[in-house]
Amino acid sequence: MSRNDGLERLERLTIRVARVVAVLGLFALLGLSVLILANATMRWLFSAPIEGVRDWVKLVVAVAIGSCLPATLALRQNVTIRFLGHLMKRPGRNSLELFGGLATLAMFAILAWQLQVWTLELRELGDTTENIGMKIWPWWQGVAVLFYFTVLVQLLVVVRLAAALVRGEEADAADRAPLDAEAGNG
Repeated sequence: MSRNDGLERLERLTIRVARVVAVLGLFALLGLSVLILANATMRWLFSAPIEGVRDWVKLVVAVAIGSCLPATLALRQNVTIRFLGHLMKRPGRNSLELFGGLATLAMFAILAWQLQVWTLELRELGDTTENIGMKIWPWWQGVAVLFYFTVLVQLLVVVRLAAALVRGEEADAADRAPLDAEAGNG
């Protein structure tokens, strides 16, 4: 087994885990949609809204968004601008791809760090939701963990881009996630 095989296996595993996390986030949004629909129905039929729906919306949406970020990066579905790279030869293109990957990694690392700092502040202050008094910090700790996972996913992307640069391969090929059929094979 070559290093590249190990890296590809790790990438496939990462994609599988990221997809599961994203699906869980989408189920959370689905549950929230049911709650919002129930709230609207209760308001309409009985003039009695469900207490705390706004509190749940604020927390669940943050977790759901955070749960989709690892899959976005693992599947290389984030926005990239490559007009300058197309004017360059392969080493220059690969270097730009690596620079972009490193910039994305740095941004998510800073976001994860700042989310953790903010979560610790929320915990110290004992902040709760407005209507039902639920503690906020555990939800934001979950978002911070999702951002840590996003950082690890992007680190793998950067390793793949660096490997393509060193081997002299086209970075676009290394930058593309394995096809769905390949990602399902272990």
